[in-house]
This record gives sequence, structure tokens and C-alpha cells, in this order.
Amino acid sequence: MKVLIVDDEMTIHNQLKQCIHWEQYGWSIVGHAYNGEEACQMVEQYQPDVILTDIRMPHMDGLEFLAWLKNSSYTAKAIALSGYNDFDYSRPAFLLNVVDYLLKPLNEAELLILLSKLEEQIKQESKQQHESRNQNARLYQGIQLMQDEWLSHLLSTAQREENELIVEADQLKFPLPEYPYYIVTIKLFDLTSNMNSRYKGDLSIFYFAARNIIKENVTTYYAETEVFRNLNELNEFLFFVRADISEHLFTHWLKRIHTALTAYLHITIKIGVSAKKQRITAIKKAYTESIHAIDHLTLSHTDTIAFFGKDEAEVQHHKSVGEEIWKELNTLLKITIETASERSGQQFIEQLNHVFEKEAIDKMSSREIKIGIVQLLNRVEASTDHAQMMLLLVEAKFHLVELNIEKVKYIFQQIIELHVQQVSGNLRTKSGSQLIKTIKVYSQENYNTVTLENISQQFFINKNYFCTLFKNETGEGFLEFLTKIRIEKAKTLLISTDLKTYEIAEKVGYSDARYFSQVFKKIVGTQPSLFKQHHKN
Repeated sequence: MKVLIVDDEMTIHNQLKQCIHWEQYGWSIVGHAYNGEEACQMVEQYQPDVILTDIRMPHMDGLEFLAWLKNSSYTAKAIALSGYNDFDYSRPAFLLNVVDYLLKPLNEAELLILLSKLEEQIKQESKQQHESRNQNARLYQGIQLMQDEWLSHLLSTAQREENELIVEADQLKFPLPEYPYYIVTIKLFDLTSNMNSRYKGDLSIFYFAARNIIKENVTTYYAETEVFRNLNELNEFLFFVRADISEHLFTHWLKRIHTALTAYLHITIKIGVSAKKQRITAIKKAYTESIHAIDHLTLSHTDTIAFFGKDEAEVQHHKSVGEEIWKELNTLLKITIETASERSGQQFIEQLNHVFEKEAIDKMSSREIKIGIVQLLNRVEASTDHAQMMLLLVEAKFHLVELNIEKVKYIFQQIIELHVQQVSGNLRTKSGSQLIKTIKVYSQENYNTVTLENISQQFFINKNYFCTLFKNETGEGFLEFLTKIRIEKAKTLLISTDLKTYEIAEKVGYSDARYFSQVFKKIVGTQPSLFKQHHKN
């Protein structure tokens, strides 16, 4: 308990300092003031629990000081000191919240009893305040949870009637936007290491910290704005913003929020903004737009904020580049699964490591990465019913939600190693027909680029041996088989498109249009142009 002594007589200060063993009782004198003005300054500096103050003092007397204390935010309990002749003068002090008074000269026993009584009273009040704060906090958290649940349900259901939404929101005291608005969604990624080191794996504490950081920065500009958590998804927060905000200020504000979250939480943050909406019935659509914007952000640390509908051309470019990368990985995985070759498995892992390097992964959006990895996982899932493999697939999908790329890559390595071990020696035990069947499917899917050299590298088989094996199994040469596929594709393009002959030749794998025409005539019996004209007629 901290005590402040206010009196213009030095003897009173000395008496109070010596008459009680303050430290023995866990009390301390934090300051000595000799008039009301000094007392005001010391209250602000030390914030004492108890104040012993004289009534008659120069400059600013005790009554003026007590009046100041009553009107301040400080809760110290004041004890008035007065002489017998001053009692009538000190009577008004009780109208200024003085808890008791002591007559001079001071009685030490009386002072000790009064201070002990006040200490108990302070402890009791502190306990009640603590319980009240806890009760209010629980009540607030309960309301907050119900609001989160209501909004999360709204984001995942069909469109609702506007009047119905207004009534439900009013019952929950949910602050619906009554103005043209944007929805801002904040997505948190890669929580694992930070969660374990700073929050001991407690997700609720982490969410509490994240929400407070967002709200603190949001209310800097809009005091009335609330921050909500989408319970349908991991690690998503959102809030409404008035649509009359300038784009420059809006972007600056969102950057500040991103900087604060990154600095305090040490994780990857992506922010998406919807298009402007007029009605509350458009909340679900606005949320979907904000997620669409996030999904098309690359994982680069500089690509942090996206507005729905902007930079679509750049998004399409990233998508086209990403599709080629994932297509190649899919092909390698398919070969690994079907041949059970340790060498093809190593080649897949090497390519996966290359794709998952930071420089490469930062050029892709989270949506591209998720779609690409899910396709790989689905291919593995379709090829096995092994219990351990299925558990690894579930774990990989869980980490994919958080875009924990390192963990997903590690699980893929386990999957490939397990598959190769499980089907160890399968490449040797596979019949020639099984291997040729796999290569035929691969060739049909890649007819415009496949070559004997390519087959040799992908399937780790000697070219001459492969050609002999293919002839024995199918009765025709591989090049003859491939030519038929290409000509059939060319016939389809001639009939169904307006492409020129040389364009079709390139599409089916021939760089020389004249040679293509010769091959086409040899197999079909007529020139490509005449074939096209015949089918038009």
C-alpha cells in the first residue's frame, strides 16, 4: 500500500515516518508534499493508495487539494489531519470524499488501526473490481463469439432477406454497415513456428492478440469499426470500411495494419478488399470478392494487398506460367506412381524442391499453389488405400490450408519414399505390356512434344530396347503409333477450327508444314486442305 503525506509542518512528516514500521506491514511512504500544489504533482507521479493531508496549508490548502482529487480520475483514499480548533473548518472535507480524520497530535495506535482498515478495504475493492472486469470480459467475449458465429453463418449460406438480417443483427448488437462499404479480409499464413515459440501452441491466445492488433490499428481511423473472425476458415479476420475513404488513405492505412501484424506476430499476412457494395445483402458476395483478391496475390513478401478486379492481366500471366509448372510435376508423379521407380521418384522430389524454392514459389499465387498441390495429392490418393499413406495425405492437406510449404514438401518426400518402398521391385516385376500401356497413355497426353529421347529420359529405358519392346507388344513401331495420334488430332482441328494448315502442323508436333502435308496424305489419302474442303461441303 502506497501512502502520500501532505502537511506544511516538518514535525508531522517526521512523526509519521518514525511512528510506524511501514516496511513491516508491507506499506511505503512514496512522497512528502508541503502544500496542495506539490500534492497534485505527486499524486499524478506516484498514484498513491492512501493520502494523509492537512487542512490548513499555504498556497493551496487541503480543501482545494481534496476538491481537485475528487474531480480527478485517481482513486486514492484521503484522511484529513486537523487540530482541535480546526474541526469546524475541516468539516467540509467530508463532502469531498474524505474517508476519516485524525486529530493532532497524532495517536499512533489510532493511525495504525485506520491504515489497516483502509488496506483491507482497498484489497476488497480491488478484488471486486477484478471480478467485475473478468465478468465484463466474459460477457464481451460471449457477445463477440455470437457475433462471429452469426457473421460466419451469413458468409456460408444463401442470400437472406434484408429485414431478417437487420432484426437478427439488432438482437446481437451487430454493427451492420449502414452506408456504401468495402469488406476487408485479413488472412494469416504460416503460423506453426510462431505459435509454438511465442504462444506455446495456444491458438485462442494467438487469435486474441491478432484481433487486438487489427482493432487497435483499425480504430485509429474508424473508432466505431469492429473486427470479426470468420469461424468457417482458419486464421481469417474481416471488418467493414466506409466506401467514402480515399484510395490513397485506404492503401496507406492497410499497409500500416499489415506492418503492425507482421512486426508483432512474425507471420505472413495477406489482405484482400472487395468491390464497393451498397446493400447489406451483398455481404457474402463482398467477402467472396475479398478472398478472390487474396487468392491471386503471389507469396512474395512485397505482394501484400489486393483490391478485387485490379491487375487481372498480371494474374492471368502468373496463372499460365504456374499451369505449366504443375503440369510437369503431375506428369512426373504419374510416372513415379505407375512405374514405382526409385529414380523417377528422386526426379519428382528434385523437381518439387525446385518448384518450392522461395524464388519460384514467390512468383505464384496461393490459389495456384493450392490447386497444384491438391491435384498432386488427389493423384496419390487415387492410387493407394494404404493406411499410413492416407494419414500422410490428410496431414498434407491440413498444412496446405495454412500454406506451410516446407511441411507439405517434407510430407511429399515421405509419401514418395513410402510408395517406392511399398512397391519396391515393381518395375522389374511389371510385364512389358504394363510398361508400354503407361507409355502409350503418356504419349497420347503429350503427343505434340513427345520424342524417343523424351521417353528414354522419363521412363529410364534404353531407346533401342524400348522400340523393340513396343513393336513386340503392339505390332507396330512407336513412331507409327505416334504419327497416327498426331494425324487424328490434325483431322479434328481441320474440321472444327479455321486454323491454317501450317498452324495445325505446329499444334500436332510438326515444325515443317510440307512434311506434315506429305505424312497426312500418305495416311488419309488426300491433302489437308482438300480434306478440310470435303468436310465443309
